[in-house]
Amino acid sequence: MPRSRRVGVHRLINGKLVIQEDALAVECLIQLTSHSVTISKLLGSPTNLRELFVGHAFAEGYGDIRTSDIVIESTDTGSFHVRTDAAIDQRSSHERVVTSSCGACDTDGLEEMSSALPHFSGPHPLYNHRILFDAFEQMRTLQEGFQETGGMHAAGLWSVDDGLHCVSEDIGRHNAVDKAIGASMLQNTDLSRQFLLLSGRCGWDLVAKASRSGIGTIFCIGACSTLAADTARNLGMRIFSFMKPDSCVGIGVLR
Repeated sequence: MPRSRRVGVHRLINGKLVIQEDALAVECLIQLTSHSVTISKLLGSPTNLRELFVGHAFAEGYGDIRTSDIVIESTDTGSFHVRTDAAIDQRSSHERVVTSSCGACDTDGLEEMSSALPHFSGPHPLYNHRILFDAFEQMRTLQEGFQETGGMHAAGLWSVDDGLHCVSEDIGRHNAVDKAIGASMLQNTDLSRQFLLLSGRCGWDLVAKASRSGIGTIFCIGACSTLAADTARNLGMRIFSFMKPDSCVGIGVLR
C-alpha cells in the first residue's frame, strides 16, 4: 500500500480559495497478533510492517521475534493484520503507560516509570557534533515520505562503523523508531553501538524504547521532556537535543 494518497483540498492563496490536490500521509489501523492474541493496535503508515512488528516487540519488552515467520494481511476496510506464531511475553496492563502523544498518562513519578527499564552499562562512543549533524542532514534527504506529504516522522541509526542506516518513516514517531530498530535487528546489528536519531522531539516513551533495545545515546532535532531527561540520567544514557549546525543541548552521561 502506498505511503500517501492524493486528495482534493481547498487551499487559501492570497485570500482566495482554490480547489487543488494534495498528498496526504496514509494512516491506518495496524493490528499485531501472536497466536491470534492481539499484542498491540497501532495507528501508523502501512509500510515496512515486518520491521515494525520486530522492532515494536523488542522495544516494548515483548521479546525477540526476528527469526519468526511474520504474515501481513490487508483487510477490506483498509486495516492490516500482522501475525506471528512466535510466543510473545505479554506485559500486564498495569505495566503499560499511555504516553502524552495520546493525551493521558496513568502513572506518575520517575521511579515508578523507569524501575523496569535496564541500565545502559556499555561504553559511550566519543561525540563529534559535526559528524552527527551531517548524519541528520543526510537523513533529511532520505525522508521521502516527509518530502511528499510534510506529515511523517523519521528515525534512523548511526554508528562509527555503519554510518547512517535503517532510516525509517511513519506518521507516528513511535512507529518510526520501532521500524528503525526492527530493520537493524533483522540485519543482526549490535544495537549497543548505535545512536538513535529522531526527526522531532524525545519523550520518555522513546527513551524507554531505546533502553529496552540496548541503545545508550539519542539525538533529536527537537526538545526532550523532563521525564526523558531524568530517565536518561538515571539509566546511564545520554540525550543530545536541539541539534543545530554548531550547537545542541546535552543531558545525561556526557563523555
